[in-house]
This record gives sequence, C-alpha cells and structure tokens, in this order.
Amino acid sequence: MYIDNLKLRFYRNYQNAAVNFINGMNVIIGDNGQGKTNLLESIYLLSTTRSHRNDDDRELINFDQEFASVETNLHYLDYEDRLGIVLHKSGKTLLINNNPVKRNSEFLGKLNAVLFAPSDMDLFDNSPRVRRKLVDIELGKLSSVYMLSLSNYLKTLKERNNYLKGNIDKIMLETYTEMLFEPEIRIIRERKAFVDDLNLYLSYFYNQISGDNDVIKVDYRSFIEEKDDEEVMREQISKNYENSLERDIYLKQTNIGIHREDYIFYRNDKEVSKYCSQGQKRMILLALKLSIVQIIFKNKKEYPILLLDDVLSELDSSKKERLLRLLPNTVQTIITTTDLKDINQLKSEKMNVIRVRKGVIE
Repeated sequence: MYIDNLKLRFYRNYQNAAVNFINGMNVIIGDNGQGKTNLLESIYLLSTTRSHRNDDDRELINFDQEFASVETNLHYLDYEDRLGIVLHKSGKTLLINNNPVKRNSEFLGKLNAVLFAPSDMDLFDNSPRVRRKLVDIELGKLSSVYMLSLSNYLKTLKERNNYLKGNIDKIMLETYTEMLFEPEIRIIRERKAFVDDLNLYLSYFYNQISGDNDVIKVDYRSFIEEKDDEEVMREQISKNYENSLERDIYLKQTNIGIHREDYIFYRNDKEVSKYCSQGQKRMILLALKLSIVQIIFKNKKEYPILLLDDVLSELDSSKKERLLRLLPNTVQTIITTTDLKDINQLKSEKMNVIRVRKGVIE
C-alpha cells in the first residue's frame, strides 16, 4: 500500500499544494513551523477521518476559508482508489473515487497509516482513555466488526447512563445492562488478541533500536478474564454489573465495563510510566508503532504507510542509525526532519526529498 501524491486546498497553512511521493523513503525537510507536520496530519486524516492534534475539524480549515480538502491516489497490490475528504464548517464529506460515502466504516481501513508524533510521548503517563483510544483506532482500521461492536456498546452505555439519572425501574435497567454483554465480549476478545500480537514484537523492535536486551510487554487490564466459553464470560460480566449496581445508582453512571479498561506497559517487569526515562519511553513508543505495522501486515497482507514526525531529534546518532536501518524497504515511509544530515546514513538511491517553506512545496 502506498500513495503517489497528495493534494491540499485551504488545509492549515496550505492554500493549494501538490506533493509527489515514492513507494519507499520520503523525507520532508524544513524549519519548524513551516507545515511539515500538517502534511503528515492530512495523510493521517485520510486514514482515520480525524486529526491526531485537534478534535475540532474546523481548526484544520485555513483562516477565512469556508472549506478545506485533502485527496490522494492510494495504490494496493492489484488496484487503486482515489480518496478524499472535504471539511466544512458544519462537518465533512468522505469520498471514494469521487463518490460520497454515507458511513465512516466504509472509509476506515482503506488507507492504513501508522503515525509516530511527539504528542504520543504522553501515552504512558496520561489517563487510560488515551491508551484505549490508540488501541480503538488501530483495531478500528483492522476490523469493521470491532468498530460496530464499539459503536453499539457506546450507544447503549449512553442510554444506560441517561436512565441512571432519572427514576429507575430495575427491570428496565437490567435490560440496558444485558444489552452491553454481547458487544463487550467481542471487544474484549479483539483487544486481547491485539495485545497478544503486540507482545510478539515489542521486545524485538525495542532492542533493535536501543542495542539492549530488555523485555517489553503490555498488560491488558480487562474488567473480566477472557475465556473460551462465551457463557462463562457473560456470567462474569453479569456478576460484575450486579456487584456495581448500587454504586452505579448512587453515582448515576456506569462505573465498570470496557470503557474503563487500561493497558499498562512494562520494561523488565517495571512500569514504563514510573521507571523509564524519556529516551526509553521514546524507544518503546517507536517499538509499539513498528509492532503495529507488523500486525497490520499480518491481518491485511499489505504494509501500511509509516508516518514519522520529528522522530530523530531526541535520539543519539547510533540509535538514529539503528532505527533508520530497521525501517523495512517494503513500507512506504514519510519522515519529517529539520536537518537532512539526520538521514544521511541511509545513502539510499530510492529516497524522495520534499522541501517545505511557509506552506509551499519547494
């Protein structure tokens, strides 16, 4: 999977820009604040339909403009699609081959992109919601069943929470509760499988970058144990909700469930958030992103596009070199930097250098 071009209109600081990419290493170079990250953000937008920096799409539209648009040609093994997103003040339109699609689920997963961004460094120390969001986004690109289950769960959860705020009939409340069971079972199974896959790769990639011999793993903190027998899982869920019932009624909200779960990262059996330096956290984060690349390939039989924003600035020269040598030739990689010397050790003939200055591709 790769893109060969990117067209932007009124997106962030770009008025009307066109960028060409190769199916290999692409380096976007420019001083800080020129628009390098905006290019990566626009590709990520085409992958997930959302920005990794803003929840409000209106902030992506150039000042004093009514809309912004992003489009690209996406190549698969044996066919291609034209993908586009038009952002309006009141929403957005998703396009596949110039035809609007009605549901996000039809668009998600078309372009698989894995992004490393400096803001990701908060992953280990931030709230569980941030870690759940990362896993939900990656699983959503891999599985439409997961997205449907999550959507159904969140809809029912909202209805249950609203019901808890009014006059409660316990039979009706039990009905809302039981409606959560099936999507939760599917979500727990897929989250567990995803974490198991991550743990196959994390240590390898971390040690390749760091030069160490450490064990990196992530622990999925589910509110019940996954079992082969779904009926056993259903009984566990039911018992947990029963035990939380009085608390839910008192606090007028649902206090247990898959919306409260967490993922804890460890290096040599010590919590990353408590015992790792910023440099170690950066390398674990890179190992996580490279592991996700492998999981996507395992499931889709095609590599995603790898987006690396300012990934080299905090690594010493030996770790930079090990990381760059680790990037597979089979993965289209788009990397930003302020200094071409950072990637000089690649010495690759198949390298596309893109210079950006004040929202203009030079």
